[in-house]
Amino acid sequence: MYQQGWEAYFDLGANSSPYSPSELNPDFSTVGALLSRNGTVGTGTLIAPNVVVTAAHVIRNSFADEVIASDWQFLLGENEDWESSSRKIGVSQIVLHPGWIARQTRYNRFGDGDELGVDLALVYLTQSVVGVFPSRLPQIDDDPLGQRAVLAGYGTLVEGLNGTRDETNQRRVGGENIFDRSVPKVQKAQVPDEYLGGLLAIDFDSSSSTHNTLAKEKPIVDLLGEGDSEASPLPLEASTAYGDSGGPAFAKTQNAWRVHGVVSYGTKNSRYGDITVFTRLASHYEWIMENLPDWPSARLVGYGDWVESDWWGMFLPLDTHWNYHVSLGWNYIPSQSDDSFWSWESSMGWCWFSASLFPYYYEMDSSAWYYLHIDHSRPGKIVRYNYRKGGWEVLDD
Repeated sequence: MYQQGWEAYFDLGANSSPYSPSELNPDFSTVGALLSRNGTVGTGTLIAPNVVVTAAHVIRNSFADEVIASDWQFLLGENEDWESSSRKIGVSQIVLHPGWIARQTRYNRFGDGDELGVDLALVYLTQSVVGVFPSRLPQIDDDPLGQRAVLAGYGTLVEGLNGTRDETNQRRVGGENIFDRSVPKVQKAQVPDEYLGGLLAIDFDSSSSTHNTLAKEKPIVDLLGEGDSEASPLPLEASTAYGDSGGPAFAKTQNAWRVHGVVSYGTKNSRYGDITVFTRLASHYEWIMENLPDWPSARLVGYGDWVESDWWGMFLPLDTHWNYHVSLGWNYIPSQSDDSFWSWESSMGWCWFSASLFPYYYEMDSSAWYYLHIDHSRPGKIVRYNYRKGGWEVLDD
């Protein structure tokens, strides 16, 4: 904590005014607590209706730890009694990053997976979460270096100045910082390339501006490489603590809030000068996507298999790659990401849609851009603005 008092941090973590989800703040309704039967507490983020991303060390911190999915539960909420809560969801499967597993050998019990940027796990829930838009992932080329990082977790409350601790916290706490380091690919001799990941890091600045640990003139920390850091703290400057492991660091890139990192480790004791290191998710984009269902950031609406994209709208996806859209009717999408895809529709042919440009779209046959009037369109009658003709038109199927 910096100087605002804990209530401001709690308000940010709870999405309460003046920190409601907006252009300035992400939506933390996807962030929950991971609880095990043996008392381990971590933080995770929903990245698909039934998948949570967290740090691998939360699940398996040493070679001797046994991974039993049924020992874990996920609680999606910002302020509840964990023991009595009825909102806990069971876990059906846990997938650890292969790089993390490889580093945990009998002779290297704890490994060094944190420094290698492979401290990553996917937790599959026994039931999908309805009514919540899962958090978006960064694309491979997204880099938040120098941008504002917005954090959330259920960790111990630690006063940055004097180290006073409150280990009884069960509330989701928010905070902010600046991404001071970004390492897309860690470099370490004698480690196979497939076992090397990426890292992000922040340092915990104080109001006196004397704790700038990642400044240019400071010694290099672990495998974070060279860089620089501003000494001045943000209004809700924060670090992380025990219980925040696996928690998200959001940044706004490509016009959307995205989970860019999960908490892997800290260098000290959560006081001023501490450094938090995150596993960099953009470095693992392909591995994560291979393990996610289609349309991961679309929310389940609670009616059959219908889902809603926060930009493309409501539709019914089928396993055959055909989808029925409430405004566009049947369309075929051979492959998709949450941000863009090619789609075939009988009256438009092949078209390219993008979250950053929608409702503008590109049509292959005419090699032209159009504006889709999504609210006035319906299956069989698509309304769009034709820039070549300079007017509106209706496509009848």
